[in-house]
Amino acid sequence: MKVALYARVSKEEGQTPENQLDIIRPLAEKRGYEVVAEYVDRASGKDANRPKFAAMMEAARNNEFEAIVAVRLDRVMRSLIQLHTILQQLEVFKVSLILSDMEFDPKTPNGKLTINIIASIAEWERGMISQRTKEGLAHRKAKGIKLGKALRDDLPLLEIAHRRIEGWGWKRIADTYGIPKSTLIGRKADIDTAIESVKGSDNLPTENKGSDKEGGF
Repeated sequence: MKVALYARVSKEEGQTPENQLDIIRPLAEKRGYEVVAEYVDRASGKDANRPKFAAMMEAARNNEFEAIVAVRLDRVMRSLIQLHTILQQLEVFKVSLILSDMEFDPKTPNGKLTINIIASIAEWERGMISQRTKEGLAHRKAKGIKLGKALRDDLPLLEIAHRRIEGWGWKRIADTYGIPKSTLIGRKADIDTAIESVKGSDNLPTENKGSDKEGGF
């Protein structure tokens, strides 16, 4: 199996990524994985725009490897919302996440439990952030501050795929998730791939009932 190794340290931690690589390199060798790339970031785990991480996800999108190997979940992403999104994207890309310190196979009971816990907490956290954002925007609007469009690229692809299959239009999804409609349209190819992934796993009909028209649902 072709894999990519990922290591991350914060600048404040004063550590070297070699400590993590010294763990996952032997792990990959022991299991007979073919390491095709190593990605190392020196940045906060809350930063979703880490350059090497972004490059790795783009490579995952292009099916350059079958799995990502890291030491722990917090090395991948510390924000549960972002982590949940990343896990959905990897599922769509058919790329596994292998950790050295825990079982994380979604096909096993423990793996499913871990993912469900992450998803539930992420959903709660997303709701709280959305509520605070709306309150903040209302406050700024009341003070006469001009509001710009929020740019966002952390799409929960599988959730959006389910909504499209259920018949939701782009506008309804944009309003519900607080994602600009233009961003959704710009990532339509990935969303279509997610839809096919969901249909393949759930044995859903092949017809996509989601409306592409401006009115939507």
